[in-house]
Amino acid sequence: MTTPKNPLKLKPSSPKLEPSKRYKKWHVLIVDDEQEVHAVTKMILNRINYKGRDIETLSAYSAAEAKEILERDNDIAVILLDVVMETDDAGLKLVRTIREDMQNDMVRIILRTGQPGQAPEEHIIVDYDINDYKSKSELTAQKLFTTVVAGLRSYTTITSLEKNRRGLEKILDSSTSLLQVQSIQQFSSGVLTQLSGFLECQANGIICAEIEATVESEDNHPCGNLRILAATGEYSDCEDSSIDDTCAHIEMVELVKKALVEKKNQITEDYTILFFEAGDHKGSAALLHGGVSTADESDRQLLEVFTSKISIAFANALNYQKMVSSEEAATTDFLTGLNNRRQLIRLGVPLVSGAHRSKTSIAVAMIDIDFFKNVNDTWGHDVGDEVLKRMGNLLKERFRTSDVISRFGGEEFCVIAANLEANVAIELFNDFRQSLEKEVFDIDGETLSITTSIGVCTDVSDNVEAMISEADRLLYLAKENGRNCVKSS
Repeated sequence: MTTPKNPLKLKPSSPKLEPSKRYKKWHVLIVDDEQEVHAVTKMILNRINYKGRDIETLSAYSAAEAKEILERDNDIAVILLDVVMETDDAGLKLVRTIREDMQNDMVRIILRTGQPGQAPEEHIIVDYDINDYKSKSELTAQKLFTTVVAGLRSYTTITSLEKNRRGLEKILDSSTSLLQVQSIQQFSSGVLTQLSGFLECQANGIICAEIEATVESEDNHPCGNLRILAATGEYSDCEDSSIDDTCAHIEMVELVKKALVEKKNQITEDYTILFFEAGDHKGSAALLHGGVSTADESDRQLLEVFTSKISIAFANALNYQKMVSSEEAATTDFLTGLNNRRQLIRLGVPLVSGAHRSKTSIAVAMIDIDFFKNVNDTWGHDVGDEVLKRMGNLLKERFRTSDVISRFGGEEFCVIAANLEANVAIELFNDFRQSLEKEVFDIDGETLSITTSIGVCTDVSDNVEAMISEADRLLYLAKENGRNCVKSS
C-alpha cells in the first residue's frame, strides 16, 4: 500500500458535538381548564426524578391547545387529561384524535375528571384507548406520583420495543444494501449513510478506516497504516488520507487504534468507534464525532447487532476486491491499465472465430512506438513510462469499448476491432497515427514527440494468433519503409 500523501489533520478548535439525547427530561402534558390544577400538579411532578431524568411539564387549557402541542412535540410521554373542558366530552374527543388521527399509540393517557358521573369509568375504559382513569378527588400527591411513574415506566417499555423494532428494520435494510456492495470504497460510503440513519444523527465526522493486520508499532498498536476510505462533514477533506500520531485529534486516533487492537466498539462522551470484524482480512472502524455515550443498554445491543451485520458486508466487499485484484493482476498490464497479452488472446479468440463463421469483417493491428529505446536512453525510464501510459490513454480514447486493446509487450500494442471494414480500419489507424504524431510531451521545459508504425491485418482467419502474426509482419514492413506509417494486408 502506498503512503498516503495527506495525513488527517483536523483543527483542534473543532466544536464538541453534543449528543441529541443527553440529559433530556421526561415530557408530561397537563391538559385542564383550571389554573389551580396546573399549579398543584407541576409542584408535585417537579419533585419526581425517574431513571436519572427530571420531568418537564407542558400546559394546555383546552383540547384544541393540547392538539397543537402534540403536533409540535412528538416526545410527550404522559398526558394528564381532563374530560370536561370547552365541551363536556372534549377530553374524550382528544383521546380519539391522538390515537386515531395522529396515530400516536405510545403516549400514556391518564384521564382525570372532577365529574366522574358524566364519564363513567367502566364505559370509558372499554370504549377509549386510555391507560388509567382517576377522579381528581382521589389523586393525592402520593397517588399522582405513583400514577405518573407507572405511566413513564410503561412508556419506556413501549418506546424501547418500538425503537428495537425500527432498529432491527434498519439493520436488515442496511445489511441487504451493503451485501450488494462490492468495492471497498462503495462499502465505506454506504456505511456512513447507513450508520447515520441507524443512529438518527448527522453523518458529521464519521470516518471509516481500514488497517493492515500485519503492521504493528512498538507498543503493539496498529500504526501509520490506517486509511480513510470515506468521510463526511468536517472530515470530508480527509478521504483517502491516513490516520497517524501527527493528527490533531490524538484521543480519536488512540480510540481507533484501541478499537482495532481490542476488536470491539469504543464509546466515549465525544466519539463512537464501531469495529467491524472481517475474518482473516483487515479490520475496519467507523468513527462518529459526537458519540452516543448516553445510549441505553438496548441501543448498545442494537449497535452490536448492527456492527456484526456490517462485518459480513465488509468481508464480502474485501473478498470481492481480492478476487478482482487477483483477476486484474492476471489480465491487466500494471502500467497502462490495458489488457495484457494473455487477456488479448482470451478475448480475441471468440471475436476472430465469430467473424470467421459469420463472414464479417475484423481488423487486428500491431502498433509500435518508433525509436522508443532512444526515449528511455535520452530521457530516462520514468519518461518512457509516461509515454507508454499516454499511449494507452489515447488508444482507449480513440477506439470503441467493444474493441480489445492491449499492451502486447514493451512498446508494442495490439488492437482487435470487430465489424470494421478494411478501408475503414486503415483510415482509422492512420488517423490515430497522425494524432499521436501531434502529441507533445513537456519534460522539464523541453518537448518530446513520438511517432508510431502500424501493421493492420484484415484478412479474416479463424485463428487470432495467426492474424496477430500477420499484423506483426506488416508492422515490420512499415518500419522498413521509413516508420511512421500504416501497412495493411
